[in-house]
Amino acid sequence: MENIQKSKVKLMLVEDHALTRLGLKVAIEKYDHDSFEVIAETPNGREAVDLAKEKKPDVVIMDIGLLELDGIEATKRIKASCPDTKVIMLTSHESEREVLASLASGADGYCLKGTEPEQLFAAIESVHSGNAWLSSQVAEKVLRNFYGKDIKEIKGADFKRGIDQTKESNQKSSEYKIPIIPLSERELEVLKLIVDGKSNQDIAGKLFVTLATVKTHVRSILNKLSVDDRTQAAVKALREGIVSL
Repeated sequence: MENIQKSKVKLMLVEDHALTRLGLKVAIEKYDHDSFEVIAETPNGREAVDLAKEKKPDVVIMDIGLLELDGIEATKRIKASCPDTKVIMLTSHESEREVLASLASGADGYCLKGTEPEQLFAAIESVHSGNAWLSSQVAEKVLRNFYGKDIKEIKGADFKRGIDQTKESNQKSSEYKIPIIPLSERELEVLKLIVDGKSNQDIAGKLFVTLATVKTHVRSILNKLSVDDRTQAAVKALREGIVSL
């Protein structure tokens, strides 16, 4: 079978600390230079808005504390002018107010700076595929407080593929729910192969992708299923009917 070369995910880094921005760029390029490409970077929120219009990145990695314009407002403006561009907040802030404000601005993902690099790369692939992403610490906090409740105040968040829109029998208006983040089609393929007992190398060969890409998918699956290892993922997948033998 012919190995089709996939296009790289174009990234823009928006981070006001030069060393952090440099470290992030090096980590991304070292991790998988065939999958990701940093096409722009800036420490300035206002400049980020202009750069997004000019460069059209696939994914923006955005800090909250920035020069001139904070990351939340910059995200809102980027999503307004470039709706196809995905934004991941990468920040040390984890208060509910900042998380919800970020989601309301249109952010597609929210990661903490203490997260493992592989999880950030999984987040990039996830939002690029059209899914939402929340770091486990943030997801637990948000879901614990808001799942099943009316959260119209953050309905501006771009969760078009994940929001569960329901109607109460005694209400005319719809209520928006925080979704359980779904597995992508590729992640389901990888999970099925994990259940079959395949190694990462076997999965890479079967799906015609790099080993690094498989590791990214595995990390994403573990994070989304809230499990610690492949065995737990396989057990949960079978128990909950996510995949079958």
